[in-house]
Amino acid sequence: MSAADFLPGTSLNEPLGRRAYITAGLTLMAVKYAVDATLIYMVTGITWTPLDYLVPLMSFVGAKVAQFPTWLNLLLLAWTAPFVWLGVTLSVRRANSAGISPWWVVAFFLPFLNYGFMITLALLPEKVESTVPVAPAAEPREWSPRVAMIAGATAGAALGLGVASFGVMVLRDYGLSIFLGTPFTIGAVAGFVSRRMNADQSVRASVSAGISAAVLLAMMLLAVAVEGLVCLVMAAPIALPIVALGSVIGHRLADPGTPRTAGIGFTLLLLPLGSAIDVSIDHAPERVVLSSVVIDAAPDRVWRHVVSFDEIREEPGWYFKLGLAYPMRARIVGEGAGAVRYCEFTTGAFREPITAWEAPTRLAFDVADQPPPLNELSPYSKVLAPHQQNYFRTTRGEFRLVPLPGGRTRLEGRTWYSLRIYPTAYWTAIADRIVHDIHERVLRHIERRAETED
Repeated sequence: MSAADFLPGTSLNEPLGRRAYITAGLTLMAVKYAVDATLIYMVTGITWTPLDYLVPLMSFVGAKVAQFPTWLNLLLLAWTAPFVWLGVTLSVRRANSAGISPWWVVAFFLPFLNYGFMITLALLPEKVESTVPVAPAAEPREWSPRVAMIAGATAGAALGLGVASFGVMVLRDYGLSIFLGTPFTIGAVAGFVSRRMNADQSVRASVSAGISAAVLLAMMLLAVAVEGLVCLVMAAPIALPIVALGSVIGHRLADPGTPRTAGIGFTLLLLPLGSAIDVSIDHAPERVVLSSVVIDAAPDRVWRHVVSFDEIREEPGWYFKLGLAYPMRARIVGEGAGAVRYCEFTTGAFREPITAWEAPTRLAFDVADQPPPLNELSPYSKVLAPHQQNYFRTTRGEFRLVPLPGGRTRLEGRTWYSLRIYPTAYWTAIADRIVHDIHERVLRHIERRAETED
């Protein structure tokens, strides 16, 4: 095996034998695991085992990931990108060498199916070249670049609409199959179809076809009220790079020298199967967000504004104005453990039964009911997206008031939440930021009221 076996190369038809594929795969896995485990231990003190690495969707792994700081999650996600590119490229080359459809590479993005796919590639022997003469294929009709791009974008978007609608609306899946497998397939189909219709098309044009397919799909989802604009925009940073990768792979699978292998239809089976696996292993470990402010007032004075507070009149951050829920006021019914606090957001009220009333140092509560996390931007008054219910779930909260010298108080707010949308490294970074900004809005309001109270 040479160093070139690790590189994408100029053609996906470059042969790649079993030994080279196994060696390359194990080497890449070892390098990634070693860096991941070292970085995780240095930052968090958590031991990241080989089992954690190989089965990242199991609940015990999720509990560990929930302890990672946001920046570490994002760093690990970025570090994964080159390994995804290498893994996809090596797998397509190996599939061609083994004589199976390279379109099975979609399984690379699906939970557990990815391991089955890679093990199969490692076990399959080399294909035996046929000695039977094959009649040359007729020259395909060449379409204009614009027609080719439109056809590719339409094909990718149509496949994406069917798969995403089934996965989301029927299986209620917001897992890796939806956010990784589907974008990759959209790009691959768009790049393949557009290149087949115009052999001279550049890689950039194929990527443009893939991105156009993704935009067209987003417009379709808006049109049928399956999604709103806010969530589609938030999904774009994770989905579009995968679409671009798929477009490059589709473009290269459509090289004039590449056999016209069947296999696009496999994705109609693989993606829903991946969504079904996502749903069957769904779990949502708790994650906690902590924010704090220092208030120039004693704890007993701050306490009164923690238990309940009047209207927050300050303007929220710009992105809250797009429809994300933010707090307006809070009231309490009763006193002591067992009382019920109502924190009113723009989308409705949280009902928070008090579990700890330790005046003036600690107030803790569960969340019995919560409103939708946002009002979607959509042409319709109601969006059918299942993620509006129980995919982002606040489970409990707490305020701690810590006395400081000089009659001051450090006010800490904690929120525990669970998130059933993947990849968690990306979505928890967004959720952490939103929860922190909600904390800031409440804590700063309490600070102003406590410091100006007569």
